[in-house]
Amino acid sequence: MFPTPDQDTPRQELTRALRLLPRVPHGRAAATRRALPMVLPASHLVTGETLLLRVTHPDADLPPWDGTVLAYEADDEGGRPGSPAPWQAQVIGVATVTHPDRRVREAFPPPPRYARHPEATYLRLTPRYASVYEPGPPAPARPWLPRPRAGGDEPPG
Repeated sequence: MFPTPDQDTPRQELTRALRLLPRVPHGRAAATRRALPMVLPASHLVTGETLLLRVTHPDADLPPWDGTVLAYEADDEGGRPGSPAPWQAQVIGVATVTHPDRRVREAFPPPPRYARHPEATYLRLTPRYASVYEPGPPAPARPWLPRPRAGGDEPPG
């Protein structure tokens, strides 16, 4: 759940999000273009308390990024042998265009197959809000609840 607009996300939630994001190479950047939502694939690097994003796009008709509010979301659904539990992290903040040097550009993972466009914009995102979802342990059995009857019929209540 996001905080109300007049308060930032508590520091520990931002820290959790920034701790999880390096576990995956890609995510999705969301902004608006002409008041309509736009979601683009992106690669990311966590640099302290900010994110560097490499947003790939096939089209030059993009919004001006400097100063725009941007949401960035990445997740790991798990399910692979030895993988950690699934999680989802989203951060929201103001993006600014940046021009990293070649060494930093080469540190980015390659874009996903579906997003290999030659055009890319590099952004620095300073998160103010964060939301993290990590499923907890399964709920304990509650033997005091009535069990369904054979045949799937629920007892009259």
